[in-house]
Amino acid sequence: MPSALYAPLRNALVLLALSGFLAACNSAGQNDGLAAKKEALAEKEQTLKELKTEISDLRADIKRLDTVARRQKVIPVQAKTVRPQPFDHFVKLTGTIKSEENVLLSAESTGRVEAIPAEEGQMVKKGDVLVQLKNDALRNQLQEAQAAFELAQTTYQRRASLWKDSIGSEIQYLQAKTNYQSAQSRLEQLRSRYENTFIKAPVSGKVDNIQVNVGEFLAMGQPVVRVIDLAHLYVEAELSEGYLEDVAVGDSVEVSVPALGITQRRPVTFVSQYINPANRSFMVRVNLATNSQRLKPNLLAEVKVRDYHNPQALVVPAMAVQRDLKGPYLFAVQQKDGKDVAEKVYVERGRSFGNNTEMLSGLKPGTQVVTSGFNQLASGDLVALPGQ
Repeated sequence: MPSALYAPLRNALVLLALSGFLAACNSAGQNDGLAAKKEALAEKEQTLKELKTEISDLRADIKRLDTVARRQKVIPVQAKTVRPQPFDHFVKLTGTIKSEENVLLSAESTGRVEAIPAEEGQMVKKGDVLVQLKNDALRNQLQEAQAAFELAQTTYQRRASLWKDSIGSEIQYLQAKTNYQSAQSRLEQLRSRYENTFIKAPVSGKVDNIQVNVGEFLAMGQPVVRVIDLAHLYVEAELSEGYLEDVAVGDSVEVSVPALGITQRRPVTFVSQYINPANRSFMVRVNLATNSQRLKPNLLAEVKVRDYHNPQALVVPAMAVQRDLKGPYLFAVQQKDGKDVAEKVYVERGRSFGNNTEMLSGLKPGTQVVTSGFNQLASGDLVALPGQ
């Protein structure tokens, strides 16, 4: 009786174990099937790639061998004979025009503006008065101090002469000397305060942005006027540390100001040896020729720095270089049976700048390279050059 009770339970456990075993087998089978399918897909993709290459080659061979079609179709093209020539690669930098003397003058004393002899845009020389503060009281004090100083100076000189001849007392001599020194110190103080009522140009340049008006009261340190020296302008630009060995003081660079359409070729005047840790760059400075009054501080400028030079490079137009499954190529015009035929030439490209690309290998000097009409060509096509 007990075995009959446990029989259903035993059967259920057997079924559960069996189902787990079957599920594990199915999972292993699925993993094996997935790996096989991935492997099969990779093989098919490789086969497809090889087929595409074969198809491309067959098409080229058919066009080359199909003499009837070639006789019927002649494609007009333009070509360039490639010969060794200098090739330069440049790095373009964006910089800012600055002035060696760009001074914002501030009031060195308090007072009311009495006169503004200068005008905005006016060229001034070093020492010219730009703004004058009211100074009548100081002028009177300065005149009194000057008179007192002259009297003290005369008295001291006489007392010193008498004392030298042992005439008079030492106290009188020392007192005259003290009065003279005190009068001199007061005169210098008043003269300095009086001079501070004249705001003068510290450098020769152009007056820019007068910030005060006649009658306005100025506080000490208040900005008054800006003077810019336009005779000594320069450009500063930052260059990546990877180009540190490619630029040196004296190297010729091209500086252009897009806003004004101005271009100058100038030597590098300063190369910083400090690398900015924030952006891994260093500073380059180029002094500008100031033959144009249109140049202004803070204008954006472009600096072209040469970082590569090949005196005997084979150069072709960048657009003439195309690419297929085998790599970059271009079309060369070759003579076959007395006719001009376009043939694919696979090349290794070097650097590119502007519209030109340097060829490192695959191209020989004297080769005629198709520069226009190459989009219609296949290897073996007959071509017609200008004038034919």
